[in-house]
Amino acid sequence: MSRSFTVELTTICMIENQRGEILLQDRQKPDWPGWTFPGGHVEANESLTRAMIREIAEECGLTLTPRLMGVAEWLNDQQGGRELAGLFYATTTEEPVAGVGEAEVFWFPKKDLTPERLAGTLGELLPIFYGETSQTNYFKDNA
Repeated sequence: MSRSFTVELTTICMIENQRGEILLQDRQKPDWPGWTFPGGHVEANESLTRAMIREIAEECGLTLTPRLMGVAEWLNDQQGGRELAGLFYATTTEEPVAGVGEAEVFWFPKKDLTPERLAGTLGELLPIFYGETSQTNYFKDNA
């Protein structure tokens, strides 16, 4: 019996500015529409951290050093395929570059950010991004 299965590696980063605002994207893609944090797929030759740095630059025009806060894992289908996401946090004093990525980015007050405002299960991950929990691993079976 094989113990191997398909894993899609991704990254997500909550970016906070000095005004206590979080950088959001208004994502229009059908697979995960709505407000989300910058992120994307890990390439074959990258670590999770290098991929996150690249995605932030591509989507926001920012050069940041994100810190790994935890991991989220989703079972996506009946065959055992999974998505594994590195959950990162970064701070900045810079402003994102308009029109760089494929989704509009904007600042939103952290105090007003609620799980209901975010795409998919992202709202369930907020305690990990905020460092409010010792639980740094999230698991959801969507099969």
